[in-house]
Amino acid sequence: MSRRVILVGALAAGMLVLGGQGGATANVLWCMSEPPIPLVTPGGHNITVNNMIYISAADRHRASLITDDASAAPDGRGGTLVTIHVHVPAGVHGAAVVSSNFRYRVQDIRNTPAGGYTLTLTLDVPTS
Repeated sequence: MSRRVILVGALAAGMLVLGGQGGATANVLWCMSEPPIPLVTPGGHNITVNNMIYISAADRHRASLITDDASAAPDGRGGTLVTIHVHVPAGVHGAAVVSSNFRYRVQDIRNTPAGGYTLTLTLDVPTS
């Protein structure tokens, strides 16, 4: 091994030690996935709505209090308008929700500044 390689490796190791560890953000948010919501479109097709809910790690004990529901209606253009309601209870320090249907690759994202809100999300699915 050349001296140059050893010197560069030693310098890199020294910089990592002196630079310290970066802040880890894995504990900043708690992610939960509600059970998928099965729906039947007005045309009789079966679709599934998936909700990913992101809350503060400090509120993870309240995660089970978050509820959701969905309904399907014609969108007037041959598709289906899916309306999702996610109920975030009071006491939660805010939430971010991503609702999606993987088959048709549609999604909507909403968030709240605090608890006590009902988020309404919509997905326009291109099948009736």
